[in-house]
Amino acid sequence: MQIILIRHGEPLTATNKKCDAAGFARWVKRYKHSEVAQDSRPDWKNIKQYKDYHLISSTLPRAKASAHIAFNHSPMASYSWLNEMDIPRYPLPFTLRAWTWVYVNRGLWMLGLKGKFESYAEAKKRAKQATDSLIALANQHKTVVAFGHGYMNLHIRWYLSEKGWQVIEKDNSYWGISRLVLEED
Repeated sequence: MQIILIRHGEPLTATNKKCDAAGFARWVKRYKHSEVAQDSRPDWKNIKQYKDYHLISSTLPRAKASAHIAFNHSPMASYSWLNEMDIPRYPLPFTLRAWTWVYVNRGLWMLGLKGKFESYAEAKKRAKQATDSLIALANQHKTVVAFGHGYMNLHIRWYLSEKGWQVIEKDNSYWGISRLVLEED
């Protein structure tokens, strides 16, 4: 069995401008609903090998659009359990670049700071549930290709490894592929 996790293409709104906390909150909202940038396309030599497998995605526009761009058809299903872990937003008195905000806020979030968004504990629980759902789909379809998101894919990869799945390929960049296999008895 195989589970292939593919990170979406670069979002149209993945800018790295300087902003204060309120500006960052607006940046996150735009990022959440972003489509894929026109010039972001996969550069895979063997992409055709994945086109006939069970194709799914998160419900976010950039994941569904990435599946369509890569294989010229929509995913067979979209699941919210594959959606990216929330990007926390804390009202800190700084002006930082957007991606610096992401890392600072995620660090605080991982340390347990709460807010009006999914907690890190809740996000990890969802990643474990996503892992179980992907395994169930792999049991049914043998190979599943899932278009998702960087941080969620990272956690799913960890949980699959804990369950005995072997990481054959790992790339968390835009359009990056993480391929995991489980030898059947």
